[in-house]
Amino acid sequence: MVEEEEFLEFEIPDYDEITTDGKRMLLEKQIKQNGIWKIHKNDPDDIFPSDPHADRRDEPEKLNLYTGDVYSKVTKKFLYTLPKKVMKYIYNQLMLCKEDTIKNKLKARKEEIVYLK
Repeated sequence: MVEEEEFLEFEIPDYDEITTDGKRMLLEKQIKQNGIWKIHKNDPDDIFPSDPHADRRDEPEKLNLYTGDVYSKVTKKFLYTLPKKVMKYIYNQLMLCKEDTIKNKLKARKEEIVYLK
């Protein structure tokens, strides 16, 4: 029997719906998708750019959870950086999850998280 892999998955809402402290405003409008991202508890692939990191499901991209930098999964080249408020939103979502492994990794290296400064 094959064990199902554990992971956390989240969607980034429209950037205008995220406040500067990383909370989501409740707006009555259609939500524009900014990617579906998955964070594995134990990632079987190359951990570049960081551990933990997020893999984008709808594009070949990886997200560094400490800096917000996004890299190509194919070339490993830097593509762009997510806005600070978006990274705060992602961080807040991670801190609300029940997965202690991911939260503990982020808390242990909190001084490296540039968007919280």
